[in-house]
Amino acid sequence: MDSTFNWKPEQTLLEKLTNFARQRGQSPETIVSEAVRQYLETKLRESNIDTEEIVLSERDWDVFESALVNPPEANEALKAAIKENQEKYGKW
Repeated sequence: MDSTFNWKPEQTLLEKLTNFARQRGQSPETIVSEAVRQYLETKLRESNIDTEEIVLSERDWDVFESALVNPPEANEALKAAIKENQEKYGKW
């Protein structure tokens, strides 16, 4: 899966990143990818979150992505559950 992120760091951070990447003989993208990977691994260990990879077929991925991008309208049971949760814990 290919993803693209638009990121506009502060100028000083961008300069530090560019200089560091040049010194290491790597691209800024490689440096950022490695930094994010290390950060996530550390945070996942700290929070004791177990991760599990789920492999979806192309068809299943399309269904999953479609539900995220265009979620179906909430049915009455879901609306009741949301209302109950909000009454108990407050609105989000």
